[in-house]
Amino acid sequence: MKVLISGYYGYQNWGDESLLTGLLGQLIQYGHQPTVFSAKPETTEKLHKVKAVHRYKAVLPALLQTDALISGGGGLLQDKTSRRSLKYYLGLIRLAKVLGKKVIIYGQSVGPLSDWGKGSVKRALRNTCIAVRDEASQALLKTLGLDSSLVADAALLMPAPENVEKAARVLLIPRHGYPEITSALAALARALTDLDRPVAMTAVQPDEDDRELERLLHTVPSVKYLPAKTPQELLAIISGSSYVVSARLHGLVLAARAGTAYAGLIYDPKVRAFLTETGAHAFDLPIDEEKLVLTVLEQKRQDDALVQAMMGRATEGMAWLNTQLES
Repeated sequence: MKVLISGYYGYQNWGDESLLTGLLGQLIQYGHQPTVFSAKPETTEKLHKVKAVHRYKAVLPALLQTDALISGGGGLLQDKTSRRSLKYYLGLIRLAKVLGKKVIIYGQSVGPLSDWGKGSVKRALRNTCIAVRDEASQALLKTLGLDSSLVADAALLMPAPENVEKAARVLLIPRHGYPEITSALAALARALTDLDRPVAMTAVQPDEDDRELERLLHTVPSVKYLPAKTPQELLAIISGSSYVVSARLHGLVLAARAGTAYAGLIYDPKVRAFLTETGAHAFDLPIDEEKLVLTVLEQKRQDDALVQAMMGRATEGMAWLNTQLES
């Protein structure tokens, strides 16, 4: 079946590209022919070895040529970032329905949503197959009168990297727009450095997070920067670390995939949902820096049984998706 995938792709966000990697691998394994809506189609084709079309310029011809639209995964159904973004993703869904195409919402988080956003999502997703990646999103949709299945983030299905040795380093992953998070990471880096513990940092979305990386390096020059140029490189860096402290959701998701211990800094409900469902240590803003340092020093882990259950959910979710596509 020809499948068109809509999400935040082509922006060099290795979090979204990692879930696309997992999603594409499974769709191809099931025998489907995926095409991806992308901000940079040539980059997406080179990175993922699949067909890609421009997310704005090629909407109508791409929808006319496909059998089904998969909206997801990721945090697409929210209007905290902008109302324009939500209008775009819901507009694709409505247009696909008008053209008689099968539409499936897959592996998404839902919210935060304004009253306008809730009404828009409720209208657009009525009579639509929906599968979300966390229980909080499922509960929110329920309040809108929308039923959904529970799956998991497709990044959990990324192939494990080969020949990666676990190092003693603690890996820090910041996020732009939250200077208090960067300050807490800097305090953690100073404390670990004073104890002669190796500390490194990386970025999930380099172009956006560069300023925070520079702030960390300026504050604690001994922190080593490990650049990731692909989702696979990001997973390898995380796999080779002993502990991950991340403000980015997919820093945490990939740590779970790698079996690396992690703690999360919460800036968004989707981060809280993942930490809660995997039994991991979570830090709200303002961050208790002393508690964060102790958590890392004591190597406090997530609940590995809950992580394994979530990974099982990811696999079962792809089987569910295949069933919906073929029904």
